[in-house]
Amino acid sequence: AFNTMQHRLSTADRARKAFITDASHELRTPLASLGGYVELMREEDLDEETQREFLDVMHAQIKRMTKLATDLLDLSKIDTGSLAIQPERVDLRDLARGIAREFEPQTQQQESEITVEVPEGVKAYCDPDRAAQIARILVDNALSHTPDGTHIWLDAATDGDRAAFTVRDDGPGIPAEDVDKIFDRFHTGDKTGGTGLGLSIAREIASAMNGSLGVETGEQGTTFTLRLPLPDD
Repeated sequence: AFNTMQHRLSTADRARKAFITDASHELRTPLASLGGYVELMREEDLDEETQREFLDVMHAQIKRMTKLATDLLDLSKIDTGSLAIQPERVDLRDLARGIAREFEPQTQQQESEITVEVPEGVKAYCDPDRAAQIARILVDNALSHTPDGTHIWLDAATDGDRAAFTVRDDGPGIPAEDVDKIFDRFHTGDKTGGTGLGLSIAREIASAMNGSLGVETGEQGTTFTLRLPLPDD
């Protein structure tokens, strides 16, 4: 028993050190970029167009760091077991419609489309805010990793003793070499500039709600399925 405990502590310590190293690396990159642009703006006599270009890049890096800080806070709560979960009856059609509305500006910009196909009466027993967080991660992932004009479907159904909420797209699919890694922390796949934490957080939150998150992909697109407990009544 002592050896088992020692092994677990050693494994946890290695994971903690690896996490700190990865997080530090992820923060250094946007900070270094910001510092470089600040120095250029201080030392160079830049025209208005170049200044605007630099400010746009700096704004994007600040957004990236803000997102990373939020993700790291969620992971810290998950790792320490302090993630707050308050389950209740959740109407998955209402949830899907709300998420689709949130992403309307982005889908219009990318000439993409989100279609909600959730039938009336499909409900799950979960934390509504956390379920919406997972849905946002999945939709954002679909928009970020597919070409403009991609079609995304949000669907849900009762599957045995589970409610299954799906986010499906008709994009090019996930490369075979990345499928087994997409839920790993800091794995960014096609290097689109994300933190590589979203899907890992989504799966861990699903597990915290006694659910699961899986993926199926191919040349015809990708489908993420969030399975959650059904309400008792």
